Amino acid sequence: MVYGNKRMLRYFCSILLLLSAVICQAQSVWEKLNKDPFKNSQVYVGFRAGANFNTVNVNNRYSVIKPTTRLDEGLYDKKYQEVENIGVIYGITFLYQFEQRLVVGANASINQIRFQYKQDQPGSSRSVQYIHNHDLNYLDVPVFFRFMFRKVNSRFWDKSSRKPTVPAIIPFAQIGLSFSVLMNADKEYSKYTTQNGIESKEYEKNSNIKSIMSPFTVGAFIGGGARFRVGTFYITAEANFRQGLSNANSQNARYQNDNLQNEAYDIMDDFSFQSVEGLIGIIFPLKYLSKKEFMPVEI
Repeated sequence: MVYGNKRMLRYFCSILLLLSAVICQAQSVWEKLNKDPFKNSQVYVGFRAGANFNTVNVNNRYSVIKPTTRLDEGLYDKKYQEVENIGVIYGITFLYQFEQRLVVGANASINQIRFQYKQDQPGSSRSVQYIHNHDLNYLDVPVFFRFMFRKVNSRFWDKSSRKPTVPAIIPFAQIGLSFSVLMNADKEYSKYTTQNGIESKEYEKNSNIKSIMSPFTVGAFIGGGARFRVGTFYITAEANFRQGLSNANSQNARYQNDNLQNEAYDIMDDFSFQSVEGLIGIIFPLKYLSKKEFMPVEI
C-alpha cells in the first residue's frame, strides 16, 4: 500500500513538472512574441504592371510658321489629340510597413508615355496636315506614403500563441512624388495633302527625338486602392492621378532637330504630362516568424 502511494506520488510530481515546463515554455514564447520588435514591422517586395492614359498640358506654344494677322492667331497651333495616348507600366515595388496603418514605398518601373498632335496648313485649293505620334519610355522612380484604412488591433498575441487578426482586404490611399529619367524617345510624323476634295499621304517618317526632350522630369501623384491577402502573399490594385511638375521637352534644344523643322515645320511646345493609371501588383513579405512553417509577420 505504501509502495503504491509512493508510486502515485511520483507520477503526480512528474505530471506537475511536465505541465510546469509546458506552461513556462508557452509563457516564454508569448513574452518573446510580444516583446520582440521584429514582429512590429514588415518589408515587402513585388511586381506591378498596368496601363496609363496620358494627356498633355501646354505651358507655352511655339510654331515655325507665324500668323500674319491677328485673325490667324492659333491657326498653326498644334492640336493635341486624345487618341494613341495609352501606354504601359511595369516594374518592381518595395514597401516598408512600420505601423498598422502606415507604409512608405518606392517603385522602379518602365513607364511608356504616348501622345499625338496634328498641325494644319490650310489653303484655298490645297491644304496640308501633319500628324505627329510620340512614344517615350522613362525609368520611373515614384516615392510615396500610404495610409491603410483599417481598425488598429492590439499588437499583443494572446497566451494561446494565436497571432492578432489582420483584415484580409485593406483599402488604402497614397500620395507621393515621381522622378523620371528618359530612356528613349521616338517620333513618327506623316504628311497628308488634300486637293479638290481628295486626300493623299505623301510620306511617313521616323525620328529619334531624345536630344530635344528633357532628360529628367518630376511629378506628383495621388491615388488609392486595396490590398488582398492570398495565403502568404498579397495582391494589390491601385489607381493614381499623376501631374507633371516640370517640362517634358528641353527648352534649350528646341531648334536642334533640323529634319523636323524643314520637313514638317515642327518645333516642340513647352509642355508637361498628366495621366491616369491603373495597376495590379503582387507583393511578398520578407520577414517571417517561422520560415519552417512559412508564417510571415502580419501587422
